[in-house]
Amino acid sequence: MSYDVYYATGGGSLVYGGSDVWVNNWLREVAPKLNHPSKLLIHRRRPDWNDKVEFDSPIEVMWQGDNPKDFEKIAGDARKIHILHGYYTPHKIIENNQDKIDSVCIHVSVQLSLNAGFHLGLPKLMHFSANRAWERRIAQIAKKIMWIGLDKIPLHDQVDIIDIPNYYEFTQNKKVCMSNRVGYAARMETRKSPHFLEGIDSYAFTDLEDWKWWKERCGYKFEKTRLYQFNYKNIHRFFDREDWGISHSCHLHEPFGYSIFQALDYGKLPILQKDWLSNYEYPFRAFDKKEFDEQLDNISELSEKERQGHLDGLRDYCRQYDNKDEWIKRYLEIYNE
Repeated sequence: MSYDVYYATGGGSLVYGGSDVWVNNWLREVAPKLNHPSKLLIHRRRPDWNDKVEFDSPIEVMWQGDNPKDFEKIAGDARKIHILHGYYTPHKIIENNQDKIDSVCIHVSVQLSLNAGFHLGLPKLMHFSANRAWERRIAQIAKKIMWIGLDKIPLHDQVDIIDIPNYYEFTQNKKVCMSNRVGYAARMETRKSPHFLEGIDSYAFTDLEDWKWWKERCGYKFEKTRLYQFNYKNIHRFFDREDWGISHSCHLHEPFGYSIFQALDYGKLPILQKDWLSNYEYPFRAFDKKEFDEQLDNISELSEKERQGHLDGLRDYCRQYDNKDEWIKRYLEIYNE
């Protein structure tokens, strides 16, 4: 029977980052409306019971770790392959099926991400495995390239790209939280600038091993930061806390930023990087650690009314991305053509 393959590196019961959330949104909203029989191939080991998130998929899901040979055969026998989120380095399953790659979704600019350490003046780089040349190559292989971010990236100057920004549904709409403690809910990649937490009363909701890397390899102490091991099942609990009210959202080259939207939704006033939605005039932006500390002081001096005004302004502006129906429609136009 003819079928299409949708390929990802996470999703389903494995949620570790924004791309995995994106895949699960795709599974819930797009997959049930696909016209052609389809399978989701996740190029990872199926998570253990204690690690995974409960998720019912509307289409068949196969994990590469369960049976690598069958995994490769299913991909090879597919009519088309659509990459929902792929690795940032070459993999045999893609290279061996180049003629079948119908579309690819780009979730981050590798070129910009790998330059983040240089831009921030950091001697060491904490980043997922990535290859600049492969980003260009996969964009040449695929017939259609979709970008999920809010702003243009260097790849726009090299290939034709279909811009379909991600979406976020505001469900909490909480009033502003007046705590001056900082919260950080992100991976500890260099471009996320986790080192800005040094010396600041803060909470971090992230991965323990990455946390150790920054302490052992870069020498940061984070003595005023309390660490909570990331688990997607606890994300509402973390953002819903009333004992932190300022979000470290100062992420360089951030494509979309689920955690920024979540911070706004839960009433946390963010400190943003200067390149994120830069067309919106927002006063609390920083590029480096010194500016971050200054903006933290500036926010701490605001009245509740002033904080609420800044929160409402940015949150209302971001509601333009609360557009799930349009997001679904545009992907179905691609997959069901």
